[in-house]
Amino acid sequence: MSHQETDEQVSESTPDNVMAHHTAPPVEVVDPVTGKTVVMTKSAAKKIARRTKREQKKEATKHERRARERARRKERRKEVQAAKKTNPELVAVQQKPRPAPVVFNARVVVDLGFDDLMTEDEATSLASQLGYLYGVNRTSSHPFQEIVFTGAGRISGQTLGYSPPQGGANTFARASSGEASLYENRVGKHMETKSVGMWHRWKRVRLQEYGGLESIWQGMGGEPPICEQKDVVYLTADTDNTIDTLEPGKVYVIGGIVDRNRYKHLCAKKAEALGLSVARLPIDPSYLDGQKMQARKVLTVNQVFSILIGWTETRDWTAALKRGLPTRKFDTVIGNELEKDEVECSNQDDNESASIECGASLQRKHG
Repeated sequence: MSHQETDEQVSESTPDNVMAHHTAPPVEVVDPVTGKTVVMTKSAAKKIARRTKREQKKEATKHERRARERARRKERRKEVQAAKKTNPELVAVQQKPRPAPVVFNARVVVDLGFDDLMTEDEATSLASQLGYLYGVNRTSSHPFQEIVFTGAGRISGQTLGYSPPQGGANTFARASSGEASLYENRVGKHMETKSVGMWHRWKRVRLQEYGGLESIWQGMGGEPPICEQKDVVYLTADTDNTIDTLEPGKVYVIGGIVDRNRYKHLCAKKAEALGLSVARLPIDPSYLDGQKMQARKVLTVNQVFSILIGWTETRDWTAALKRGLPTRKFDTVIGNELEKDEVECSNQDDNESASIECGASLQRKHG
């Protein structure tokens, strides 16, 4: 048989569209968020199916995993008790009372009004950061007076002109209004279900269920405002106004979004739309031993809060920044040479995975 005859037989047995594109046709699947039927590639549909299967398996085995965790904690307590019997000095150290915390009379608000711009995984990452944030404030020697979580308000990311990327396996929630409950967005649902609603019992934490960020100075549903609008400062890297010191009585807002740096100037535009003051942290070489950030000065929620709490404890921006900033964002001077570290943005997923559980554990330990 000649090569020509072989080619003709292959051509006759192979559909033209496969010969031309070598790709599977798009398929229709039900969007898990909206419930609508959407068209996407077969690979994207498979990714959604795998994710759903993982979630179902995780839900089915949660009681078994919790039992294993309780057994590990019980074993750990036995080890600690055994160590105390052989080392009396360890008992004396553990029984030493902690000094009472000195509360810094200011609030930190996490604006969770960007649910419409995040994927499911990004919302899960943000929920983990909230657990970390609570744990840091709970154990600090100089905690903030109160942390406030606010949900959707009259201004969403999409009303500001930002659109989430379309297509692929990721889905995005609809933009909500101030009538929507904080507990119904993706972060809220995660905290209500997967963390068993522990955030309702967190100390020095206020959950502003309705009204969004505006509710903290306007009030909502008969609830009085907690501050005046002039005292609210939205923290953003997109301004030249630098904070010199944290002031008692002020309310500092952190934009609650994990977006892999997709939406430029988002927090600054929202602050402008709401008529709020803006400021940035003093991430400057003068506070960092001459080091310069080689990435955009956009940080995760837990990194920003670590810097803020570091300042309340030390009143020193150098110490606070070194505590909160990841070293990969800098050019590090070694001798006379400049060694460039990684500058990619990261959301510290490895550390975040246990942060909600950490917050829950702190709640049980300290009451």
